[in-house]
Amino acid sequence: MMIDFWVLGAGLLGLWLVARSFYRLYLHPLAKFPGYKFTALTHWYEGYYDVVKKGRYVWEFERMHRKYGPIVRIGPNELHILDPGYYNTLYSMTNRIDKYDWFYSMMGNPEAMFATIRAETHKARRGAVAPFFSMRAVTAFYPHVQGGVTRLVNRMEECAKRGEPIPLFYAYRCLTVDIISEYVFGGQFGLLNRPDWGRDFYSAWRSMWELSPVIRQIPILMDIMMAMPRWVTAMINPKGLEVVDLFAAVDKQTKTLLEETSESKIRAKPYPTVIWEVSRSDVLPPEEKTLRRLSIEANSLLAAGFETTAAVLSLLTFQVVSHPEVYKKLVDSLEKEIPDPNNMPDWQKLEKIPYLFGVVKESLRMDIGPTGRLARVNRNQPMKYKDWVIPAGTAVGMSALYIEMNPDVFHDPGSFLPERWLEPGARERLEPYLATFGKGSRSCVGINLAYAELYSVAATIFRRFSNLEVYETTERDMEAYHDYFGGMTRHERDGLKVRVKK
Repeated sequence: MMIDFWVLGAGLLGLWLVARSFYRLYLHPLAKFPGYKFTALTHWYEGYYDVVKKGRYVWEFERMHRKYGPIVRIGPNELHILDPGYYNTLYSMTNRIDKYDWFYSMMGNPEAMFATIRAETHKARRGAVAPFFSMRAVTAFYPHVQGGVTRLVNRMEECAKRGEPIPLFYAYRCLTVDIISEYVFGGQFGLLNRPDWGRDFYSAWRSMWELSPVIRQIPILMDIMMAMPRWVTAMINPKGLEVVDLFAAVDKQTKTLLEETSESKIRAKPYPTVIWEVSRSDVLPPEEKTLRRLSIEANSLLAAGFETTAAVLSLLTFQVVSHPEVYKKLVDSLEKEIPDPNNMPDWQKLEKIPYLFGVVKESLRMDIGPTGRLARVNRNQPMKYKDWVIPAGTAVGMSALYIEMNPDVFHDPGSFLPERWLEPGARERLEPYLATFGKGSRSCVGINLAYAELYSVAATIFRRFSNLEVYETTERDMEAYHDYFGGMTRHERDGLKVRVKK
């Protein structure tokens, strides 16, 4: 009888798989859309490229589009569109549609604002956070940004005196972590003071990003990992242990802020402390302001606030130093506009320096930002792309990789050309296609803080150092090779390093 039961169970499972496969290939609302049959059948095709080949699925899209055209079925219920002209239509301010839960499951928890699936929930959560990242709020916080940059430059000068190379890959991440932790928690993590330049901290976050494609395939994995005793996680998956410990550290920091910090101490600061303010927001109901939910939000803000900006800074520095003519033009323009390197203007004045503006914009373009396809779902009504009617409930995404590296929009896209942003009418023509911060109602809430950091760092470093050289770093070390939502380098060595020439 037991054997008969298992035979019956196996038979029913096989029948279900055959029926599901037939449905997805021939009866599914997306059956008429072009694409590989295997991508229509299962998410395993994506799993192969993202788990086995480590975040390479987004680059496979190019081959699909070459074969099938501008709209392709990349999953059982998902389409990808390659058409720069459609980007601002899909990601518009008025297009308040949901995120695709399958794609964003890699983030681990939809309770954070960024990973929130439903548009109406996201609107409330963003409404509580956004005021503290406004231009006015960031301007009040800016002296602390510049203070962090000054600390970084001082440490770079110490390295120069000793003739040591400067590991800017880590240094920039130390800086951005200290800045965002100060803003979110009201206290820095102090990475810029660490002898290891924050390597262990970065290793923990990198472990989480490398696990993200696996979590997308097996969403329950994150819950299991967080629920397991620490010693079990250490034995099974040391990288998972780094993630668990990192989350625990942020939980502790959030708890300390909310339960042990006096309100008078917070109010005495000239700038807001984000998590504290959100915990007292009138926009959110009580269930959105629990310690657990706010700790998740803090984790998300910390992750979003350090890696992306540091990655742009790494690429910016590498490209400037690797192109002597760009380096000279930038240094000359900064010396002209900033007579005293010890008295730096604020970021809103810095962005008015034309060549610096071009360098920052071109670095943002070449860094790409989120290489992932940012899939959206309109659950209520169909969408339209050219002659295609996309059924309601379908996930549709577009990768910024194919916008910012499109030769029809940005001529010679593989070259670093700050001048392209200084041509007459260039800003109006190119800005709509700069997708590094996303577009629409789900665009990056921290864009003003990111720009403040980018202009402050670029201006300060290149005003103080006119004699940097790249050290033991190649184009291969800088290439975004893995898609862990954002493009990440191979990290075979220690990333960007420079030294000060004597």
